[in-house]
Amino acid sequence: MRFYRRLQPVQALSFDLDDTLYDNRPVLVNAESRLLQRLASELADPRARDPHWWQQQKATTLHATPHLIHDTTEARRATLRRGLSELGHQDPVAASDALMTEFLTWRSAITVPTEVVTLLTDLARRYPLAVITNGNADVSRFLSQIPFASVQSAGSHGPQKPAPDLFRRCCDELGIPPSALLHVGDHPGKDVLGAINAGCQAALLRPGADGRTRPSGPALPTLELASLEALRQLL
Repeated sequence: MRFYRRLQPVQALSFDLDDTLYDNRPVLVNAESRLLQRLASELADPRARDPHWWQQQKATTLHATPHLIHDTTEARRATLRRGLSELGHQDPVAASDALMTEFLTWRSAITVPTEVVTLLTDLARRYPLAVITNGNADVSRFLSQIPFASVQSAGSHGPQKPAPDLFRRCCDELGIPPSALLHVGDHPGKDVLGAINAGCQAALLRPGADGRTRPSGPALPTLELASLEALRQLL
């Protein structure tokens, strides 16, 4: 554990999801693979199963509708709609909605490590807990046993981190000043910068749950953690 700023009294904790509480890569790879399989089963055109072609569709979609960069669900839905239309699907709107329903189920098929669930359970007895995420994993599907007092997701609740909006909204819901929230995340440029810019405190998990150690970001965290278990020592 390494401190860069003086830790202020903590009244609540917020957590990033992907690569903080679990390794997100295998989850996303599986969800995207199943989506491509479903597309290939419904459309004979070989482009339907080509991930590079879909990346091009995504780039075109975001260029045309840049505001969707803050909403991963709607960006993927719009990409599917564009691609299905290009592939000649008879009803790309209904098909993209149906595919997104399935994708979000696969995308939230997450198993959080037992030790992390135990830690969150113990912390929830002492602090209000919150989620602040840029992604679209549905935490109620895989951590329903944790009584999160606030769940903030980019897109539906505001622009992506490092914009301060999700942090401020979280503090408002919890009824605490920003300085009393300690946000825990793995990304220096999203979690740390966003929390500090919102007036919150930031604990950088380094390495993240994916084992990756990201380069230092534009803002110093309050402290750096080598593991989530270090929160027991801290709090």
